Amino acid sequence: MILWLTIPPLLSLPLSLILVAFGNESNKVSAGAPLWVLLLLLYFAFSMFYVFSIKNSLFSQLTPLQLAAQGIIICIVSMEAGAHPILPWVGVIAAVSGFFILLHSYSQYDKRTPHPAPVANVDSPSPISAATSLENSPFPYVVTDNEGTIIDANDAFASFAEEVPVQGENVTKFFVPGETEAVVGGKKHALFQKTQDGLFHFLLVDNPPSQKSSQTAEAKRESELFDPKYGLYSRKYAQLRIPEELSRANRYRRWLCGILLKVDYTYLPGRGRQPTSEEAFLAAYVHYVKGSIRESDMGFSMQDGEFLLLLPETPQQGAKDTALKLLELPETLAEMKKDYPFSVDIKYGFLYYSGNYPLSYDQFIQKLYSSLGGSGE
Repeated sequence: MILWLTIPPLLSLPLSLILVAFGNESNKVSAGAPLWVLLLLLYFAFSMFYVFSIKNSLFSQLTPLQLAAQGIIICIVSMEAGAHPILPWVGVIAAVSGFFILLHSYSQYDKRTPHPAPVANVDSPSPISAATSLENSPFPYVVTDNEGTIIDANDAFASFAEEVPVQGENVTKFFVPGETEAVVGGKKHALFQKTQDGLFHFLLVDNPPSQKSSQTAEAKRESELFDPKYGLYSRKYAQLRIPEELSRANRYRRWLCGILLKVDYTYLPGRGRQPTSEEAFLAAYVHYVKGSIRESDMGFSMQDGEFLLLLPETPQQGAKDTALKLLELPETLAEMKKDYPFSVDIKYGFLYYSGNYPLSYDQFIQKLYSSLGGSGE
């Protein structure tokens, strides 16, 4: 929400008023209507890209876009207002700097390696073939960018979605990239993937009937990685997934935030413990937490009454706002709590990782538990 207050027009208005206030009639230089129109069109384009970047969590582009947009405003307004002669040049430097930072960012786009881990033996023959048409393929087929956003999908894949088209959705809504199998549409598929020209291609193929023993092993593996009690990932999966996210954040210098929630109960004097009531409240609270985070965020059940939220590509203040929001119980939970013979204490730990230094899983968890202290009734 705070990021929306930084869109270029909201900052340009007070900046323009300051430049006009300190202007001098004798220093005025008319830019001319054609130049005004050209620069304002550029300013509008940068502003639109800024809004697009916020909506798609492309936070690394916000600073250069802001520099370019405000540089244009400083340049033309200071000339027309008669501000100090050096200010138009300051605007030019800011706009050019922002433009070149953006140019450098886009030039590196195709060089980025994919976030999903590559499937073993990617050089071996694969069902994905250049001769296979995306639209005519009988197998579900989808193409994403390096952020996991779906760019194109055929009708077989679109049939899995509740809404059509699926373009613009994140692929993790349907399956986890990097796995060899995926359960989509209530059916298990073999998952093949390849990278080409900076895009990621995924093909789903129906699994052949497997033996009961292999089904039992797969069910056991899924139960180890998922906590069906709360509908969250397990602690074991946290030990596998979080190191991957930390490595990715360090490699690409991306933001990664962690929130640790701990729920404790304090009973009234003379009242015995009621595990059933505790579980009922905890299940309702976890349901509220899951509804308060984004689809791209991940939740892990660590141990009794402790939950870890992983927020990729999230600025520090945005993650803190989420943590504080989760301490405030909604009206339904607050009313529910009144019927129990105990008070609820929710504490949180918070960690912001900039990606500028290596960080191990153990260090990440230790820092979260060390920061455990914020609380809300």
